[in-house]
Amino acid sequence: MEEKTGIRRDARISADALVELTWKDRMGQEKFAKARSLDVSETGMRIEVPEALDKQAYVTIRSSALSLHGTASVRSCTRKGTKYLVGLEFSGGLKWRPKKS
Repeated sequence: MEEKTGIRRDARISADALVELTWKDRMGQEKFAKARSLDVSETGMRIEVPEALDKQAYVTIRSSALSLHGTASVRSCTRKGTKYLVGLEFSGGLKWRPKKS
């Protein structure tokens, strides 16, 4: 299902896929988490992760199911129950394209 709302530049498409993240926390420690994507667009995605991420932090993302590997910037992080919903904006020229059927 596509959804384009508010200030979004690109339509979001629902996407339930495994996403592996790596980043450095405020102390410079290397962190790793497995996340679940909720939706994706050409320039970003929303994921659900087990711990909070700092806004404007850069993360490396990898998802073979979505054919994505690159970096993204954390634009938002909101607690939802025991998980966190994180909005990512792709960086370094990374773009997502739906697979052609």
